[in-house]
Amino acid sequence: MADGLGWIGEHWYSGAIVKDGMISNICVTAVRNVDPVDLVVRLGADRHKAERPPQFRDVDRLSFDAGDSVAMFGRSGEWTYVLETERSTWNLIHMDGLGQDTLVKQGEELVCLDRFLQQDPWVYYGDATGEVRAIDLGDSLLETAFPPEDRLGAFATLDAAMREAGAVRATFPGCEDPDDPWGEEEELAKRLFEAVGQHLGLSLPRREIEKGLLPAVHLPSPL
Repeated sequence: MADGLGWIGEHWYSGAIVKDGMISNICVTAVRNVDPVDLVVRLGADRHKAERPPQFRDVDRLSFDAGDSVAMFGRSGEWTYVLETERSTWNLIHMDGLGQDTLVKQGEELVCLDRFLQQDPWVYYGDATGEVRAIDLGDSLLETAFPPEDRLGAFATLDAAMREAGAVRATFPGCEDPDDPWGEEEELAKRLFEAVGQHLGLSLPRREIEKGLLPAVHLPSPL
């Protein structure tokens, strides 16, 4: 069963911990029409181990170096996704400039919802032409310092979905509570994840993720 993405945004700030899986601070990297094993190999996983992966709950995560990641991975419709806590390996590789050309190939669409070294979720989206934009929580994909050319219209349609969901501050209905200073960010995060998931057709199984039942791979730190 798939449960959308809203539940990930809902728990983004919660700090909740589950014994065998993930529930808070889940970073999502997803690429359309890519084989799951191929994607995690691009991120540094050993192909042989990725082809015969254990379940996440069975991995001794403390046995790896502190900078490394143990990720869950799988498929949702046309999308292959990788889930990590606190940070995404894809973004670390991208920021460092190491092997960027092998991460996402021409014609592939990518979305990454990450911490980007901060507390709020950060969105990176790339369409099939290779055009990319990154925005902070509550921002618009179109109202940036360098607006996208958007030859496919993909940025405009995703931005419209975010606005309709109230995930852009200009369209946020206003749920400020002086007694709950984090309330606005929490609501925006939930709306952001919901909008991205619904628009792109990306839906992830909450029970399997919380219980660590998805396949897992070790991703060495690229830094």
